[in-house]
Amino acid sequence: MDNPDHGTELYYEFPNILRYYKNGDIERFDGTLISPATTDPTTKVKSKDLIIDELSGLSVRLYLPVNISPNKKVPILFFIHGGAFMIHTAGSPVYHNLVNSLVSNAKVVGASVTYRLVPEHPVLVAYEDTWDALKWVVKNCKYGLEPWLAQHGDLGHIILAGDSAGANIAHNIAVKFGNIGSYFDFPKIKELVLMNPYFWGKVPIRSERDLDHQFRVWLDQTWDFICAGKYGTDHPFLNPMGSEEDQWMKPRCERVMVTVAENDMFRERGREYVRVLKKNGWNGEVEIYETEGERHCYFLAKPKSEKAIKEVELITTFINRDKKI
Repeated sequence: MDNPDHGTELYYEFPNILRYYKNGDIERFDGTLISPATTDPTTKVKSKDLIIDELSGLSVRLYLPVNISPNKKVPILFFIHGGAFMIHTAGSPVYHNLVNSLVSNAKVVGASVTYRLVPEHPVLVAYEDTWDALKWVVKNCKYGLEPWLAQHGDLGHIILAGDSAGANIAHNIAVKFGNIGSYFDFPKIKELVLMNPYFWGKVPIRSERDLDHQFRVWLDQTWDFICAGKYGTDHPFLNPMGSEEDQWMKPRCERVMVTVAENDMFRERGREYVRVLKKNGWNGEVEIYETEGERHCYFLAKPKSEKAIKEVELITTFINRDKKI
């Protein structure tokens, strides 16, 4: 396929999201807007941006809820945005609004990571950036370098959360990077929240068999693009449920919540994730919530809808179940 503006052949396209040309040119059509870090006029939640690594550009956006007493410790919500690994940042309006809402409702300290994107930085970079950002949050809670985290971050109650690709990253951090020997004393994650997670596999399961064959081929090609061909469609990064090594389905946390949407093409993988967790001997609690009549990550496009508000409320209840008073 030729493009007269670029004068070169198109290598990969995610419609309405991204085009990548064989000469290395990239066009992004979504996920480029930024909401400023400020005090939200409605929730009064404060936010600020901090650079973790000047060289890579790795950064986090921190959130502080209103009316929090000095030195009061509250849970830490570490959020990982989605966007097919290709678009968005912590400052994208849809993610700023979502994390702001979660922080306001749950009364937690929030940290939302901006990791480097595909195709400039293929997977594993997103996993590695996220792990580095999570370590930075823990370090600042321990040693008092960042006042919001030092004064209010409860290392005994860390919530790892994300949607779509961000949920994929959250899972992989919880099962793999969370057990790296160099951080053997890393605090255990209390809750893992996977919102409409991006998992996939070579062999279709249940209703996936009804998907158009060419669409499935494109989904396979998309993962190949995301990881620059290094990991197959059944690699545990993408299909942990299909791995023969059971550590890929034993997240280092106490409780897991998975949300799926009825019309999401990835819904069967979310359901399978919960089923495998329950049967493989993982010693924790797991629950699933399904939203009827909605598509993948509907809560980003319709944050004020009744269904999106309910999902945020259920997540809030889940992470606050054992919250210290």
